[in-house]
Amino acid sequence: MKRFLVLFISAIFIAGTLYAQQNRQNYRIEPSPWAYSWGVGLGTMVPEGGLATHFNPGFAADTEVGVFYKNAFLMANGGFSANKLTKDIPVGDSQWPSGTGSIHAYVGANLGVNFDVDQFSIYPFAGLAYSFFEPNLKTSNSDPVLNTFNVDGLGINLGIGIDYNVPDKNFEVGAINRILKVGLRYQCQIPDYKKTIPSLDGTTHWITLRFMIGSTFPGKRVYY
Repeated sequence: MKRFLVLFISAIFIAGTLYAQQNRQNYRIEPSPWAYSWGVGLGTMVPEGGLATHFNPGFAADTEVGVFYKNAFLMANGGFSANKLTKDIPVGDSQWPSGTGSIHAYVGANLGVNFDVDQFSIYPFAGLAYSFFEPNLKTSNSDPVLNTFNVDGLGINLGIGIDYNVPDKNFEVGAINRILKVGLRYQCQIPDYKKTIPSLDGTTHWITLRFMIGSTFPGKRVYY
């Protein structure tokens, strides 16, 4: 008899639980505050100050990955530019001659805030960047001294961008939705090169046209 009562009570409990779950239809979808993105950019790097005395503006390319929480984001980015020398740079007993090529590159970490205005996003950001420059491959192979020469430094990275958010026709609240943006970005780097060569003070200005893709994270059901 006891076994029968236990089984009967258990069956009622399981049936009641299943019924409650099936009829628990009052809920809302709460979108996830998290998203991620990847982007690339093409444009130019324009040196200023002592750097402009020694280098011409050049072609630039960069890439990035970003993690968003609500309107705030963390972005890791890196890029390079190809610039020609306009003035000789002494290197030990040799020199880096004017008219030859150079590679400027950086890797940075930044924090920023995203402001949405209709279909557009404006996002200022700031962080730190490790930057360096060196002779390009052709130039470095022409002289053993230049083959091992580079100048690097850690500096401030500041920037702002504006993107157009391409509408997602399949957008669903709380679902995994794609992110697609095209835009323009400006960033200013203040590398600390003058510790190595005092005449190479100044800043670098990076201006790029950008393409970015990404995704939101799935939301969750909140019952009431």
